[in-house]
Parts: sequence; C-alpha cells; structure tokens
Amino acid sequence: MASLTLANIETRCANSLRIPTSNSTEMTKLDAVINEVYRDIALKYDWEFLHKRTVINTVADITTGTISVTNDSTSVTFSSAPTPSVAQRVLIVDGNTIDPGAAYRVSAHTAGATAATLDAAYTGGTDTAAAYSVYGDSYDLPTDCEHVRFIRRAGFQHPMKRIDPSEMEEIKGWDRSEGSPQIYSVYDFDTTGDPTTQRQLVIHPYPDEIYRMEVHYRRSLNTELATTTRPLIPDDFAQLLVWGTLGVGYAIFLNDTERAGYFQSLFNDRLLLLTARKREMEGPPGIVPAPGYRLRQRVSPARVDLGDFFGRLPYQP
Repeated sequence: MASLTLANIETRCANSLRIPTSNSTEMTKLDAVINEVYRDIALKYDWEFLHKRTVINTVADITTGTISVTNDSTSVTFSSAPTPSVAQRVLIVDGNTIDPGAAYRVSAHTAGATAATLDAAYTGGTDTAAAYSVYGDSYDLPTDCEHVRFIRRAGFQHPMKRIDPSEMEEIKGWDRSEGSPQIYSVYDFDTTGDPTTQRQLVIHPYPDEIYRMEVHYRRSLNTELATTTRPLIPDDFAQLLVWGTLGVGYAIFLNDTERAGYFQSLFNDRLLLLTARKREMEGPPGIVPAPGYRLRQRVSPARVDLGDFFGRLPYQP
C-alpha cells in the first residue's frame, strides 16, 4: 500500500463518514480523532519505528584567567570573558576555604561578557583573582524525546548508568569529580525546580573535555500530524489508522455503533498482527552474560577405580 498522509486519511474517512471536506468544523473534529488513534497505537507497544538516535557532545571545561568573587554576593566577574554563554553551567571556585568545593549554577551570562550572576550568594571569602572551573553538566534533550532508552559513550561497551534526579542531586552535593561522564539523569524540571516541557539530560562527573554521547530514545507523538505528514507506522499497516478512526468516527459522527464495532474489530485484528510481527522479529528473550563472565569448560566427574573396596568391607549377616 502506498504511504498514507494525513490528507489521504482525512479523505478516506470523511468519504466513509459522509463528512463534507468543506465543513471545517467537522474536519477539525475528524483530525482530532485521527491523532488520538495515532497516539493510541504508539502507546500499545515499544515500536521499533518510534526509536530514534541523536548525538550530544559535552562542552569542555573553562578555566582561562581568574574570577573575582565577593562573599554573600551573586555577582562574579571573569578576568577573561568566556566566548560562549555559560548560563546554566556550574562554577566551582578553587581555594574556597570557607565552603570548599561548593558548586554554583550560573543563572545569567551573556556570551563574550565578563560579568555573570550566580543562582545563590557566594559563601566563600572575597577574592579578586581566584582560580575557577566552569563545567557544562546539563544538556537539552530533543523536543520529541518521550523516554531515554539508553546512552552510550563513544568507545565504551556498556551504556551509562541512569539514576533518579533526587539521587543525582545528592551525588552532586558532595562529589566534585571531573572526567568522562559515567551516570546520567533526565530532568522534567528546570534548575529552579519548576516543571518544564524542555527535558534536560544531567550528567556526572563534570565533563572536563568534549565527550561524545549517543542518546537512544523513544520519540513522542504529542505533535499533531500535519496535512502532508506521513505517519511513522510501517506503510503496510498504515490502513490501521483508517480503521481505527472509523471505529471511533461511526459512533461519534453517525451514531452507528454496529459499523463502529466492525471497524474496531478490523483495527484490533491488524494491531494484533503488528505486535505479533514485532515479537517475532525480536525473537525469544535470551540470557545475557554478566560483565566479566567467562565461559568455563565443563569438567566431567572423575572416574575412581574402587577395585575390591566393597569386597574388603566386614561382612554383616
């Protein structure tokens, strides 16, 4: 079957439901049904066609020059202006004897400027020429990212370990280590704790250079299908959208529950076929050896020649 776009699906369903395509009000309702069925299909299974991959490169740390800090102030000044904006990056001031290793989030900074603002007042002693490090530990995930499946660093066999945001915050509260990222967390809120639609990938340790991370994720279908958009489901199952829409549409637009049930049955049967094909392609679940496991050669039990051992036992009448 040729690829179906939203316009194709609209036409087929509108003709079957006797909805004039010129009736914008009814066509808007029909589009809502199509998109609802589309999202419902996506939620039925972890479909391969929803899997996506992107690459995120970390930024190297910045240590050029010195920084001027003042006790109980959120204002800081770099002696050498950072070329990129360091807003939302982490600042750690060396030589802070009052609060050693304290990490501050830069809440405001303009690219190429020397002045910056911290998210909290500096608790260390005033210093006009302190050594410092600025790290980038937070990165925007793609806007269509619904769920991160796993993250793999270039050159590493095993994926990075995922932890909860609360655990990440606890670790960052005491661990100031830098180097190749080992763990990550996905934040659904910004640095102030407010909910946000822009999901954040937070990593640790703090990256001291550029590291490549391959992010494998499941894409969401929250964006409405456009007129020329081709659904992500395989072409040979695109008819599924039509049947699912008619299964709902006949009940809503024509109050015809009999025909609605008929198309709903077609929808369910084709959906079962699609899930069965998915499971067949995946194959039966296997046993994955743990890291470091070595296959050991099976050793047969030793054969012991007991000779006349039993014949020499004392006779018991």
